[in-house]
Amino acid sequence: MRISAVGFGCGGLMQSPFRKERMTVLASAVEHGITHFDTARMYGLGRAEAEIGLFLRTLNRDAVTVATKFGIGVGVAGRLGRFQAPARALLRKAPALRRAVKRRQRDGETARLYDAAAASRSLDNSLAALEVDYVDILFVHGPRPFDTVARDELGEFFERAHQQGKIRGWGVSQDEGLEVDFAAAFAPHGVSQVRSDALNPSSRPADIGFGVFNRPYLTLSDALRGDARLAGQWRETLQADPLAPGVLPRLILASAATATGCRAILYSTTDPRRVAEAARALSAPPDPETQARFLALVEQFRRDRAS
Repeated sequence: MRISAVGFGCGGLMQSPFRKERMTVLASAVEHGITHFDTARMYGLGRAEAEIGLFLRTLNRDAVTVATKFGIGVGVAGRLGRFQAPARALLRKAPALRRAVKRRQRDGETARLYDAAAASRSLDNSLAALEVDYVDILFVHGPRPFDTVARDELGEFFERAHQQGKIRGWGVSQDEGLEVDFAAAFAPHGVSQVRSDALNPSSRPADIGFGVFNRPYLTLSDALRGDARLAGQWRETLQADPLAPGVLPRLILASAATATGCRAILYSTTDPRRVAEAARALSAPPDPETQARFLALVEQFRRDRAS
């Protein structure tokens, strides 16, 4: 299976309040060569898959790849799915309420069971929401060290779903607890997807990396703005101002695959212009020498921060 070097992460898609805006950003992705879309049952308070399904109606299905995930439910928040624009606006304006909601979500977390029955139900619901006959990848979504992943029966289920034409591939998408390699149970055919970035690379390589941009961009831009000496060193080494518009984002995105050891990366935004910038960063990256100098500076920054 081939997917685009940069895929579109749909976790924040529904943060855009209007459907026209959501369709525009998805169309911008395809226009700029981003043809892999990554979603999950719980994204957008349970509404993201249906939104992507609407968009897929405008395309040749075989021209794109779609990944979804199972195992993390929406819970009571799913009841707000139809009203999430005003709900999200309320949470943005009320930080105390937002913190209380997140705290309740954390406090209510219990061990999750990832088994064949859950996978089967979730896949059928995903196919219905997306209005497609198959998804390209079905991921085990975010298992943690204390969760139970029924490896043997899931392996049998994945093979069966593949034979039925419901999925083309399968694997594990892991956000935390990376000291436990859940993906190894489905090797060599399973797809491994992990959270990883240049400043916090995963301890093991993966097929797809997500979360590659925001954390390093915020950390590095804050550090460079706050330390004139550091900014001067980077400017001299890169022979360019890292704080000039677009320079740091382009360097981070262009070098993300190398920095994380991933063959593809996911990028997420609600701004069509940033989609275009992300695509250009990979299609027309800085020269290899500049990328190498940038990664050396990042590695030095990591060491200095750790010491």
